[in-house]
Amino acid sequence: MELKKQAIEKVDQANEFISNSPIIKGLFDGGLSLIPIIGQAISSSLDARSFKLFEENTKQFTKELKSLIENVDERKIDKNFLESPEFTSILIDTLARNARAYENEKVKNYAKIFANYLTLKGSSIAYKEGFIKILDELTVDHIRIMAFICNQVDNPTEENEKIRDRVLAEDASNRLDIPLERVLAYCQHLLRFGLIRDWGIGKLGAYKPDKFSITDYGRELVQLLTSSK
Repeated sequence: MELKKQAIEKVDQANEFISNSPIIKGLFDGGLSLIPIIGQAISSSLDARSFKLFEENTKQFTKELKSLIENVDERKIDKNFLESPEFTSILIDTLARNARAYENEKVKNYAKIFANYLTLKGSSIAYKEGFIKILDELTVDHIRIMAFICNQVDNPTEENEKIRDRVLAEDASNRLDIPLERVLAYCQHLLRFGLIRDWGIGKLGAYKPDKFSITDYGRELVQLLTSSK
């Protein structure tokens, strides 16, 4: 229980640091509130709404993290990682990005990734900040689409070996109840991060950008979001 307690205490310490952000203090000290109309609106937002959002998101993140850590065998927690500068850096980055999330499920995703990073297996992942930054730019629907593609590829129903890793955007749209145009647009975002690949590129026949497959990088992120042990 000692390592689990240590992890939560570090989260609380980082929360306190961010809640007293020197960046926001600098904006006020620099005379931001003196700018007519706009300055007043920005000051009001930073002073009230942003801190309310920060407080609510932080409470939810901590609650989710505690629940996830409780289910982790303490022998699987990486003590060296907890005491490393990398841990502190990732923790502050995660909390700062989590503070501005507006989807509850996204806060849960931050907690899932962070909980996995605490384990011996998760702490060995290279460039852990990369997934945190990517998650910051994706919506919950982006993640749902990527997870659907990954699941379809890993559990194919197609008998033809040549197209077993092909997932149609239309199928994702129908199963997830997301408009097809939006699925296609979100898949373009996921392609940019290297999380999925355009299945149609290099294939014979007329090319249409509506078929996708998962990459190893994308599968790694999906696993981080679906596993907590």
